[in-house]
Amino acid sequence: MKVPNSSNKFFIPQFTLETGEILKEVEIAYSTYGELSKDGKNGVLIFHALTGSQLLSGNFSSEDFPEIPWNEELETGWWDEFVGPNKIIDTNKYFVVCANYLGGCYGSTGPNSKNSTTGDTYGYDFPHISFKDIEESQKLLLDHIGVTHLEAVIGPSIGGLMALEFCTLYPDFVNKLISISSGYKLSTLQLLHNLEQGYILDLSKDSKNRQDEYLSLARMIAHKTYISLELLSTRAKNKSLYSEDTIEGFLATSQESYMMHQGEKFIERFTPESYNSIIKGWQNFNLETESIYNLRDIKTLVISVDSDVCFYPEEQKEFVEILREYEVETEYKIIESTKGHDCFLLEPQLFKKIIKNFL
Repeated sequence: MKVPNSSNKFFIPQFTLETGEILKEVEIAYSTYGELSKDGKNGVLIFHALTGSQLLSGNFSSEDFPEIPWNEELETGWWDEFVGPNKIIDTNKYFVVCANYLGGCYGSTGPNSKNSTTGDTYGYDFPHISFKDIEESQKLLLDHIGVTHLEAVIGPSIGGLMALEFCTLYPDFVNKLISISSGYKLSTLQLLHNLEQGYILDLSKDSKNRQDEYLSLARMIAHKTYISLELLSTRAKNKSLYSEDTIEGFLATSQESYMMHQGEKFIERFTPESYNSIIKGWQNFNLETESIYNLRDIKTLVISVDSDVCFYPEEQKEFVEILREYEVETEYKIIESTKGHDCFLLEPQLFKKIIKNFL
């Protein structure tokens, strides 16, 4: 196996969801990097972004994970340049844990798993999963593997929302919080984009032969906020990969071609049911602002990207003001980049000094 340390499954016989519904025979797929100290206090928990996975760092093969959707994007860990020996998050020092979300499609129990009671695949009947459910399942995982204290909890994008809420739930368990291109609540734009995607995926239930196309379209709606459209337009050449017959009157430009290609690549490595499950969890994220007071003993770093149009820098500035209002020791850094929201995936060198100095 090409995994640098270990990829495993954690089994929970019975898990009570925030809705009160009981989910039986739950599996959480996770990876660890580095060595846990004898006192169990050198842990770093990383929450991945919306369509990320536990495959955080290193090289992977579909042969090692035959049960999950796959394309070449999964062959290298999504934060490979961040996590490892002598890297930004140094595994010579820290024991790093990253788990696939409950409701995901990379090995954790989700809509594409079998219901142990009925023997059928859950599909769209999978119970509603909240971000709090995901966080609590990961706390159980940390307890299971012997982590007694976390040096840091880190999350980019919606992973930052979960990292934040995790720290409010378990403040005595954490020293530091790093929120990257994230915030503390949903914006109106995110609510509407999630609604549009949820609506499309709901329509796909009645069109099983074209479910992948509905998922592709849902991804295209979101992807506009992950990239810099200005950069895309500037660099794009006047060429399309598609014939004009694909969608009559469209796809003559490279911008359209790029977006179609992104949607088509995505359906190779994700499932519509899991995408719907996580989007729904995001849509219903609602952190009580007063709970931020629980972070008063947790040193916090908030990082923005100036070209981010998914979590605008203005939202992070508001977040920082609230943190400081609640007497949370907070550092705020803004990164200049043309890459937009996905800067945290594409330009690790811009984060290196900031994160290393904070940790």
